[in-house]
Amino acid sequence: MFLASLLLAVAIGWIRGGSVKRIGRLPLRWVGLLPVPLVLRSMLQHPSSVHLPWVVQGAEILQFVAYALLVVLAMVNRHLPGSGYLIGGSLANALVITANGGRMPVSEWAIHVAAHDLERAAAVARLAGGDSLTHELLGPETRLPWLADIIPLPRPFPFPSVASVGDVLIAVGLMWLVIAAMGTRHPAGQPVAPVGGTGRGRR
Repeated sequence: MFLASLLLAVAIGWIRGGSVKRIGRLPLRWVGLLPVPLVLRSMLQHPSSVHLPWVVQGAEILQFVAYALLVVLAMVNRHLPGSGYLIGGSLANALVITANGGRMPVSEWAIHVAAHDLERAAAVARLAGGDSLTHELLGPETRLPWLADIIPLPRPFPFPSVASVGDVLIAVGLMWLVIAAMGTRHPAGQPVAPVGGTGRGRR
């Protein structure tokens, strides 16, 4: 979902006359921490992780650390366009995951809508069997179910999946940020105000 959102944002930014190069000029804070939650999430989602006792035992803590860092990063960069959506989405995902023991609940109905027969059967079996350290099937005991993965994204969406309200907010925030960072086409000699700057140019 996030990859599709970023690609769409770049396309919109390009149509508006923006430049991808300007994204690198974003005044990001604490950007050095960004790889940490990404690595933690990738490690927990890897199929082999369920065979590593130390990962299984610490999965809930690792999930909490990953999402806590994402929330912190979103908040320290609240000066950027779209940051409100990024903060809200990160908090929503962190809340539902923390409330459910470190796993994101996933709606079986949403899986059936989003995936093909073989894919959804495999996904449901994996979640029902407890073979995921990051997700579980949504059930009667699920807390904050409205924040869980309940939104199906079937084809023609390029990457069929199931998303949460938090995911949607983060996707909107990322799109807003990228489009704003790319800027627009300006007449020759007229400066482009940097994102987070004053917007003033020399006269």
